Amino acid sequence: MHISIILYLLFIALINSFDNIGIRVAYSLGGIKVQFLKNIVISLMAFTVSLIASFSGNVVSGFLDDKLSSFLSMLLLLFTGIRIIIQTFRKEQKDAVNIKTLGYKESISIGIALALDDIGGAVGVGLAGYNAFAVASAFFTVSFLIFLTGNYLIRILRKLRISYKLTTVLAGLLMIVIGISQVI
Repeated sequence: MHISIILYLLFIALINSFDNIGIRVAYSLGGIKVQFLKNIVISLMAFTVSLIASFSGNVVSGFLDDKLSSFLSMLLLLFTGIRIIIQTFRKEQKDAVNIKTLGYKESISIGIALALDDIGGAVGVGLAGYNAFAVASAFFTVSFLIFLTGNYLIRILRKLRISYKLTTVLAGLLMIVIGISQVI
């Protein structure tokens, strides 16, 4: 495969992954680390959905239109954001010192939400005739790198000693705003 095609597919995956960046920033603000295996879970969902979407092309777009995908993505992101905010006020202050890790249930929920958001781009690239495996690999790579680099952002935020509750509530609110933006 020519390097220009690889770069093009990575660019398309990146453009479709701005929500991933927002979600990762939200988790970083909340001090939530995404461990390697959970990052793989999220990225594999992006891979699987984009593989199916790009391979299926018109079939997937007819079965799960952009509005339905956006609505389902919004619901998952809203639920996750609200849960983050509620958990912030249920935890004791001593927990604030520790860096939290993303659980498998939340990894799956976020993975599904973000993967559903990738359907439109993957279908479009698939309809343009690009190899479905190459398209899915680009989505996997971009998603994986976004969540991996976010773990380093946590270290920077911790050094700045920003309030735990403030950053976690901001993380939840950012997740809610991203969710709502799915249907606007």
